[in-house]
Amino acid sequence: MNAGAYDADPVFQATPQHLDYLLQRAHNGALAVPDFQRDFTWEPKRTAALLRSLMSRFPAGTFLFWSVGSDNSSFGRRPVEGAPVTSVAPQELVLDGQQRLTSLYRALNGAGDERFFLAVDRFVELPGPEAGSGRVRPAEEVEFDDAIFWHPRDSKEAIELGSMDKRIARHVIAVDEHREFDSWLDDYSAQHSSSMDEKAVKAILRGFRDSYLIPLRSYGFPVVTLPSATRIEAVATVFETLNSTGKPLGAFELLTARFYPDGVYLRDLWVEACADYSILEDFGVDPYSILQAITLRAQNSAQRSDVLRKLTSGDVKAHWKLVTRGFARALELLQAECGVVVPRYLPYSMLLVPLAAIWEEIAGVKGPEKATVLSRVKEFFWCSVFMTNYDQGANSQAGADYSKLRYWLFNPEMTPPEVISGFNLSEEVIASATTRRKALYSGILALTVTSGARDFHSGLKLTPEKVRAEKIDSHHIFPKNFLLKNGYSRSPELVLNRALIDPVTNKAIGSQAPSIYFAALRKSQDEGELVEIMRSHLIDADDIDDPFREDDYDGFLARRLGDVIAAIEAVTGKNVSVSGARV
Repeated sequence: MNAGAYDADPVFQATPQHLDYLLQRAHNGALAVPDFQRDFTWEPKRTAALLRSLMSRFPAGTFLFWSVGSDNSSFGRRPVEGAPVTSVAPQELVLDGQQRLTSLYRALNGAGDERFFLAVDRFVELPGPEAGSGRVRPAEEVEFDDAIFWHPRDSKEAIELGSMDKRIARHVIAVDEHREFDSWLDDYSAQHSSSMDEKAVKAILRGFRDSYLIPLRSYGFPVVTLPSATRIEAVATVFETLNSTGKPLGAFELLTARFYPDGVYLRDLWVEACADYSILEDFGVDPYSILQAITLRAQNSAQRSDVLRKLTSGDVKAHWKLVTRGFARALELLQAECGVVVPRYLPYSMLLVPLAAIWEEIAGVKGPEKATVLSRVKEFFWCSVFMTNYDQGANSQAGADYSKLRYWLFNPEMTPPEVISGFNLSEEVIASATTRRKALYSGILALTVTSGARDFHSGLKLTPEKVRAEKIDSHHIFPKNFLLKNGYSRSPELVLNRALIDPVTNKAIGSQAPSIYFAALRKSQDEGELVEIMRSHLIDADDIDDPFREDDYDGFLARRLGDVIAAIEAVTGKNVSVSGARV
């Protein structure tokens, strides 16, 4: 036997690597991202979910790297987003796991647009009369939706929590200060020493560190490394496969297996539901959310731990049909009366869970009272969207809202959901919102449809069929390239600079100055008709004769802000506070 044949280079090498080591390599440039990889796109809630997996010591996937050598040294590469640009030549390129690696680098180093925090008192029971000597809660008892939270870095909340004293007073530690835990602990015990046993508190919080913070450094990711000589065709095949196939095992699949012996076949039920209500598939409803709504009805909770532990096959048998019908009817209402004409303009899919859970009772209301109840449903929807109530802690929020909606919808003298009684929106939030604020972005586009938005090309009112058939989408009003080329200081990606525009009109706009493309639109359309189309998109007709003619971006934003605020106040029935954003 020719032993030499078995001495060839392996196809790959597989080794576990600590997260701290991976992040250090990303920071110093030894790990880089090939240019053909997409930009970082994760929403903060996905980063929070990944942090939860690490802190719970759950599997969090593998990384696939490609060694850099003479065979692939010419490939363009860039640092992991948030890491500094260095002169160090990278040793490896990240083929799979870029989004996870980037999200962890940003969260653990405080390098992203959001700052992440841990509510320490959610992980421990501190010593006291009720908790006794206190303890560290095991991961299965921690409600991570509340324990891990974040704020945009420039937000009032993040700035306030920038103070160590404020964080400690609220029993909060920033994720990016996990390496300075001992310093945080000294300050914490000093601030709370008068109300707690300092020695006992330190012992419990060190237990918190060992159980939940140490994994943020020591978590071992399996890393598969391809040699630099791996052919590009093979790398392309691997990369395409990683990005087009594979569905993680989720709660729905786990419960499918659990309930099967009881004669409850969740997969079959889901196929049947989609056949009965095509809107479920149209909007990409996750079948797991059906189980959350059932758990709300049966167990008054939408928490994942309760869905997995408390939901029974009997609950599914009792509530499946009415809850799936509730999802369909809630979506039909939002599509017909709240401007959610296509799935991408649904601000929060989680909002459907409490609505679906209670829809059977809504459907039971007859006569004139039905319109009143549906009006309250819409008020709840709009208030939740513009207060961004489901940005984080969505499972807890769904439970809290359901507990109030089930009474308030049918009796306005009962306590309404907090988002209605405590509605507090300032102009500045809308004025500064960019397209990264998904809920506000989708909500304002849906608001324009509710306000009667019409197609710029045909003048016809936008409908679900028209939006889909003609590929109408959100585009810049003041073109991005025009703004960047001419040095305008305000971001081109502000939500206020977006409207639903058909491809023909958008192509005609191109990168032209508004003063130029609007003059062309005037020539091709009746002046009065054009004014009405603009107004239907919450763009004041006065803009035609001032900001558009003068290419005045600031003036346009200020005027449109006023129109959008007026529309928000109309659908919520609430006042928006003036914060100086309008000029």
